[in-house]
Amino acid sequence: MKLFSESVIMMDDAEAVYRSILPELETTVTDRSSVNVEVRNSSLVMCVSADDIISMRSTLNTWLRLVQIAHDVCVVSRNACNGI
Repeated sequence: MKLFSESVIMMDDAEAVYRSILPELETTVTDRSSVNVEVRNSSLVMCVSADDIISMRSTLNTWLRLVQIAHDVCVVSRNACNGI
């Protein structure tokens, strides 16, 4: 069974988050899933394809967490620069 997911995440810093997670796209953790991320209209679009539900869940959890961390770092750095 082949599974597919597309997540569209609207955020102000989509380009910065994309550049932050780009190095992670160069390596694959498993052959059971693949990830494609792009910026589209100020949104981060993440497409995941997986061979089974377990791999889909694991891949989505990993990549959504990476996006969340990158976004949090952007927010913290923006706030730190505004405070100077």
